[in-house]
Amino acid sequence: AKAGDAKASTAAPASNITGAEISFAKKTIDYGTLKVGDVRTVEMVYTNVGKKPLLLENVTTNCDCTEVEWSRKPLMPGKSDVIKVIYTAKNPGLISKWVTVMSNAETDRVILKTSGKVEEK
Repeated sequence: AKAGDAKASTAAPASNITGAEISFAKKTIDYGTLKVGDVRTVEMVYTNVGKKPLLLENVTTNCDCTEVEWSRKPLMPGKSDVIKVIYTAKNPGLISKWVTVMSNAETDRVILKTSGKVEEK
């Protein structure tokens, strides 16, 4: 793609990025098999692969069974940090939730998918 082309919805090549850009080591969380009442914490590593400080504006989940903790401090280019995703198994069945990460990155919204299975105690 040459300069002036519309930006693709996927992450642009780093050379085209002028602001902050977020990159996750992986975008899926597999909790494996849990029992009702188990709590599982997963750290999702992200890196600022852009040229300006990255600021996570909000990290939301679609279930009250999932909590998230993240840094409110700007992340300098080239640095990494983690979002802690804490899942509490409440009901038996398959886990299919997501975590939405909103930031000042050029890819301003990233969806992290969670999966796993909850069994009776």
